[in-house]
Parts: sequence; structure tokens; C-alpha cells
Amino acid sequence: MAGDDRLPDLSECAREPIQFLGHVQAFGCLLVISNDWVIQNASVNTAEILGLAASDLIGTRLVEHLPLRAMHDLRGKLQTLSNGDDSGRVFGVDLRGDGERFDVALHRAGLSYIIEFERKTSDRQRDDMALVQPLLARVRKGRTASEMCQAGARALTALTGFARVMVYRFEPDRNGVVIAESRAEGMDSYLGLHFPAGDIPPQARALYTKSLLRIIADADAPVSPIVPDRDPEGQPVDLSLAVTRAVSPIHLEYLRNMGVRASMSVSILRDGELWGLMACHHPEPHHIDYETRSAVELFTQLFSYELNLCEERVERERVGRAHDLHERLVMLFEAGLDFSTGLEQIANEIGDVIDFDGLALCSGGRYCAQGHAPTEAEFAQLERHLARAPAGRVFVTEHLEQACLGAVAPERQIGGLLALPLKQHPRRFLMLFRREVTRNVVWAGNPDKMVRDGGRIHPRKSFAAWAETVRGRSAPWTPAERRAAEVVRITLLELVLKLTSDQNVAGQKRSRKQEVLISELNHRLRNVFGLVSGIVAQADPNGEAGGRIRALARANDQLTRARQGRFSLADLIRDEVAAFAPNPQRVQIEGGDARLPAAVGDTLSLVVHELVTNSVKYGALGAPAGEVGIVFAPKAAGGVEWVWQERGGPPVVQPERVGFGSTLISRSIPHELGGEAEIDYHPNGLRARFCLPSQHAEHVPDRSSVPAGSGSKPKVVPRPSVRLSGTALVVEDNLIIAMNAADALRGLGAQEVLTAGSPAEALKIIDRHVISLAILDVDLGGQTSAPVAERLKEVGVPYLLATGYDAEQAAREASVPVAHVLSKPYSNDGIGDILSRMRDG
Repeated sequence: MAGDDRLPDLSECAREPIQFLGHVQAFGCLLVISNDWVIQNASVNTAEILGLAASDLIGTRLVEHLPLRAMHDLRGKLQTLSNGDDSGRVFGVDLRGDGERFDVALHRAGLSYIIEFERKTSDRQRDDMALVQPLLARVRKGRTASEMCQAGARALTALTGFARVMVYRFEPDRNGVVIAESRAEGMDSYLGLHFPAGDIPPQARALYTKSLLRIIADADAPVSPIVPDRDPEGQPVDLSLAVTRAVSPIHLEYLRNMGVRASMSVSILRDGELWGLMACHHPEPHHIDYETRSAVELFTQLFSYELNLCEERVERERVGRAHDLHERLVMLFEAGLDFSTGLEQIANEIGDVIDFDGLALCSGGRYCAQGHAPTEAEFAQLERHLARAPAGRVFVTEHLEQACLGAVAPERQIGGLLALPLKQHPRRFLMLFRREVTRNVVWAGNPDKMVRDGGRIHPRKSFAAWAETVRGRSAPWTPAERRAAEVVRITLLELVLKLTSDQNVAGQKRSRKQEVLISELNHRLRNVFGLVSGIVAQADPNGEAGGRIRALARANDQLTRARQGRFSLADLIRDEVAAFAPNPQRVQIEGGDARLPAAVGDTLSLVVHELVTNSVKYGALGAPAGEVGIVFAPKAAGGVEWVWQERGGPPVVQPERVGFGSTLISRSIPHELGGEAEIDYHPNGLRARFCLPSQHAEHVPDRSSVPAGSGSKPKVVPRPSVRLSGTALVVEDNLIIAMNAADALRGLGAQEVLTAGSPAEALKIIDRHVISLAILDVDLGGQTSAPVAERLKEVGVPYLLATGYDAEQAAREASVPVAHVLSKPYSNDGIGDILSRMRDG
């Protein structure tokens, strides 16, 4: 559909510095003042609006020009601003002492303040703030988000008098669609039409999250420049939050092409992100005074809140069904179901929560598929692609061919994929597929019709409905389905863990039987050795044969003695967190570690598993800012005490019934190990304390901790900092990962960082530059970094091998010389730690 010149046009729009255009609209004027009220900049139209020429204002103090009463009002409001995103408003100020009233807006801009002035356009006969709650009550009557948006559009029409009000929602691909509309007779309808992402470039979207309302009172009115055009430091004046800021000439032309002379846009936010806009149009100049605009802002903020509640309610209902699915699947697996034999039943259960057309996974080395699914070879290709994605996350796409180019043949007609991770090493997924849905997308005009004229771009002139047939995509995965998928992910991980645990238990039973047999055999062999030794001693008291037989006996003891290995409780917790928690960095372990015999591993594994999964599903690890602190400490009488403390999660309540998991946490250690367990359901976060007796547990202090019993807190001894120099090289086929690695190396002191996406490109760089350090991705899109590693070894350049897998194993499989290994994602600390070990070693 799109012509070859479209992308340059859009990128040119995206580079336009709309917050630094240096002009204001005709309905208001602007002053920039220092913190001691000296006027640094002024818009030229101050003469028209305030009766004060801009040239007479620059360098003077504002108090010299305004009455004391007006200055008192402005000072008081300015003192209420706490940070750069705050703004203040004062309505009906007599600025000149002649009875004429002005509305004033104030906000901070860097080290200065911006003050904007607008004339009161009329005597107010209506209290718009009083209309907000009744209009909002109409919105609340909506049963769906669509009904609420339609009520919101009508409400804004009543508040503002604009001839057309649209609710415009952004889609995942950043295009927009009009989902509700209120319009006067004679105004064209845009309901259901799509607008391309380029209509609102990224810098405009960013401003919409900072400044919630933008108004253009007259698209044809002249604008006034700000003089001087730079601040005292020589930088353009930042008008990001200025309500009178003039807009891009390209946007004004866009409005004229739509037949619009005045417009207003109000942001709809969700979780701080831009969900959509309330977009208002008028065929004639239309100015809305500041008090009405303030009421509009309040209404839209409350409307956003109600809309969010509605969408969250839908998401909660689906997540609730996903939690019910968890219980059903656990019961089925307890009854002996597994992924390969019970695939149809598993598919039916998941289908009640997430709509899909096909399902596939690899279980026990066998490919299992149902419904609309790829071939086994295509599934393997998809798994290889997904193995490069961040571990432990649900992968979602509505355009499979774009996300995984060439992985699945077009004749399969698969459009969407939702992949749920089952295992981390090696990566395994349960994949849900959706059919390709061919649909007609109706745009507001052909989005490709941008015109160049004299080096400048012009927006499309026609906004008549223009249909495009879209293929290769599925129906979108809704936010509710995505949230439900996270719950299903935890369920599947638990089931895989259970199957693995059952297999381990069976293996341990077989091992114990073998140990009993070996012990019995050893006992009998020792008897035989004793008998033979006695006979030999009788026959040859001074000979060497007896000594040799006794040596054979001791060797047999060494070979057959059961060695009970010990494991790390801290490592057990880390492995569990890495498997289930979306962000393992939010779990902090202090105070060293506890070492325990392998015989108690099952008990501790179950307790840790329940703590982690409960926190992910209901506690701190399921909340965006939640965290868990774990502290190990030795007990005076021997043994180890460890505490699990959650913070930042949802409020905790005492469960009405004690479930199987809670019983495991509270009873396992006392019952099986003779220890202690205390669970405190504190509202601020779950706290669990466990005591492991000395016969089972040994405290291992942190290497950086002071000796136990000294009474002081552990003091971390920082590793000496490592600084790079010269030129570094990053060989990585993913551009974003390469950029992150380059940033990390620059943060460690590298003067220049070069990047390459293939071995051939990397070898050219090595031949042309002196490299001080390199980071090599093992897998480069089907090629390996082996030739690059060999060349670096030849020229004596140190390098780090990076991969999302086990780096050493991946390097061996790819025949890459093994060096120091680095796990993705890259970080300054991770690279610096390896460099320190390289230097110290």
C-alpha cells in the first residue's frame, strides 16, 4: 500500500522540534522570568494583550509593571509549584488595575518560570466545574468501554460546544481508531476510521503525557514570536507545557485539509501511558476560556479513571477465570494427566480463558499439536526464535510472519502467536495460535498521500474513507487475555515442576533401593574379606598377603560408601525465583547462606516453591513495585534462622481457610526436620520465619560479612572499579541489544564502541581498528562468532562470550573458543565484574 517515499516523510515529521518552535498563539501572551522575577523573554503580542511592549519588558522585573495585588496573587501561586511538571492557575486577575480581568497560567521550565496571560473573553454565567460530576454520572452508566466513550464524547460536546468530539484510541501498532463520536449536523463522521501513526509523531505523543490539554483557537490566526529567541544560556525556550504554544505549520495544514479551523485534544492516560485522546474539531475559530478548559481537564482525568476501572474489571474477570483454571489443571495433573496424553483436555481448559485456534508443544521428546498449528519442523524453528527472547516472559504477536520471518509457511494461514514458557534450560514453550483474519481497515484518507514541495512535506488533502485489505494478521490478543496468560504461565510452570519433581522422587526411590542393596553387599563383602584375612594370617603371620587384602577392603569401602552431598538454600531460592518471578532482581538475599544435606531437599524445595509462587500470584512479586527480602542468620544454639519478608505488594489478609500450600509452608519444617515455622499475615506484607536445627543446617556467612556474634552489621567490601579505554567492539545481530551493550561499555570508559551484526563485518572492523575489548554473541542469526573469536585470539584481544543460554555449552556446540562468559541482558555491573575477575586472575 505504502509508497517508497512514505518513511522519509514520517521521519521528517518525527524530527520536527515542536516544543521549541518559539511562537505563541494569538489568544494569549507569554513571559519567561527568573527566580527573582526578572523578565528574560517575552512574546511580541504582550503589547496587544497587556499593553506592554516586549522590548520594554526584557531585563526588567515584573513587579515594575504589575499592581501589587496582582503580584501578590502570582507570587502565592508560584510558591505552590513543587517540581517541573506542576502548573498553577489564577483566574480573574486584574493585571493593570483597570478592572479588566485575565486568566494566568504558571509553570517551571528548567531554572526559569513561564507565565501565560489570557483575557477573560466573557462574563461567566455557568459554573463548568459543577457540571463535571453530573456528566461523569452519565459516563458511569455505560456497561462497556465503548458505551462509556460514547457518553464521554457527548459530555465534552456539552462542556465545550465543539462541533465534533471524537474518542480516539491508540492501537498496539501505534495507529489510531475513532471508537466514539458526537457531531453536529453537517460535520463529517470519522467513526470507525483509522489514522496512521505518523499523524501524531513520537514527540507529540510524549508531550501529550506531560501536558494533558492542547487547544488551537484559530488555525489561520497569526502567531507571535518570543524575543529574544534564546534563553540566557543560549538554548531555545522549552514550551512543552505552555498552553499558548504555537503548533507545527504541518499540523495547521493538516487541520485545514480536514476543514477544521479550531481544535482541542485532551489526553486519556492509563498507568501513565497514552491510551488515547478526546479530539475536538470546529469549522470556525472557537476559543474555550481557561476555566472551561480546567473543567475539561478534570472531567477527562476522571473519565480516564472510570474507563480504566471498566477495562480492569474485564481483565480481573478473565484473570479470575485463569486462577480457577490453575486449580482445575493442578487437580487433573494430580490425577495422573500429563501434557502428551491429556492435550485435548488441557486445550479445552485453556480455551475457556484465552481464545485460540491451535495449540502445540513438545513433551517428552514428542511433538504434540491440536487444531490450527504448524508442522513439527516449523514449531522447532519457532522455538529457536523464541529462545532469543527474554527468559520467563509470555511472547505475544498478532503478526507472526513479521515477528518470526519465514518460520511458518504462508499456507498455514496462522496470523497470531501467544507462547507460554514451560522450561528455561532448554527453552520449551506451549504455543497458542490464531488464524489469519483478512479484514478491511478503513482509513481517514489514503495515509500514503503525502506530498513534497520545495523540500517540505505536506499532509494528505483528502480524508475520505479509504479501504485497505490487511492480511497475515490475527485478531488482537486483548490486554485481559495477556494478563490471564501471565497467570496461566505460572500454572504451567508449576505443573512442569510437579512432573519433574514426581520423576525425581521416583528416581530417588530407585536410588535408595540401590543404596540399600550396595550397603548389604558391602556388609557381606567385608565379612568375606575378614574371613579370608583371618585364614591368610593363620597360614602366613608375617606375610604381605593379609595387608593387601585389608587394603582391598578399605578401597571397597571408599567405592561403596554412600556420599550424602549438601546443597545451598540460597541457590534453591534463586532458581525458584528465576523460574517463576517476572523480575528476579526484586528478591534480595542477605546474611550468607544455609547448607543442608540432600536428604532434606524435597522438604525445602516444596516450602520455597510455595512461598515464591504465592508471592507471584497474590503477593509482592505480583505487584509492579513489590520486593522480597531474605535474611539468613546463625542461631546461638546452632542451626540457621531465615526470614522471608515481602514489601510493596497488595494488602495482605488472613486467609479464610488453610489450603494445601499454606499447610506445607507452616508444617513441613517442624514436622519433618524438627524445626520451627512462623507465618505472619501482616497487612504490609507477608513475613515468614523458619528455624532449621543444627543437625540439618549449617550457616555459611557471606565472605563480606563480619564474624557471627560481633554485633555489627555485615559490611560489603566493594570490588575495585574497572575502567576501559580505547575502542571496544560489540558483535550482536540484534540492534537493540547491541546498542545496550555499547552503552554499558561507554559507561565503563570506552572512548568508542563499534558494532557489527555479522562475522564478516566484525572481521573488517578488527582489520581496520585497534580493539581493546570485544563482546561476542555466540549465535549470529544462523552463523557463529567462531571466526571472530579466532581472529581476536590471534591478535591478543580479550573477549567475552554472551548468550541467553548456558554460554559455555553454547560455545562448545558452536565451536567457538571458550572465553569469559556473560549472560544477557548486558549491564555495567555484569561486564565490570567479569573484567575485575580477568584482571585479578
